[in-house]
Amino acid sequence: MGTAKKKLPARRRPTAGPSAHAEAYRQVLQDYEKALELMRRGDFAQARERLLALAAAAQEEPELADRARTYAAVCERKLAPPPAEPENPEDCYVAGVVAANAGRLDEAHRLLERALAADPEAAKYLYARASVFALEGRAEEAVAYLRRAIRQDPPLRFQAANDPDFEALRDDAAFIDVIESAPAGV
Repeated sequence: MGTAKKKLPARRRPTAGPSAHAEAYRQVLQDYEKALELMRRGDFAQARERLLALAAAAQEEPELADRARTYAAVCERKLAPPPAEPENPEDCYVAGVVAANAGRLDEAHRLLERALAADPEAAKYLYARASVFALEGRAEEAVAYLRRAIRQDPPLRFQAANDPDFEALRDDAAFIDVIESAPAGV
């Protein structure tokens, strides 16, 4: 005896169209990608505007809104004018030291030369210029500037003896002579 199973009609699941949230999210992602493309092309002003609008519109997606604000800040930095060139000798000195510490030695020389043009016997300007020459391995120039700096401010001798900027000159006879020579009257 065979019992045949009766086939029940297939139930159709209701198909839901895209939810309003999913569609809005898809639109936000498209806007985000367009803004990033503008950044890649270097159109930072237009990208910034889109990213800020996106950050405001994407409150339901806090991570995306945060990322949009971050990229908008990047665009703002790219749009900012370059820092102003230092105007006075002290600012040139500070900018020169910063440039030297960052390894931008040509820029450091240029800035320190401007500081020295205004005050050719300022010990700290001379010392900074000596250290840049030392970083370049230019012993003769480094020693000449260091000698002038120490003449203006004798305690710089001790600073130079321990300054890592002069490491390449530690075995140089002229450097040793400047560091170890005692000031007159001692």
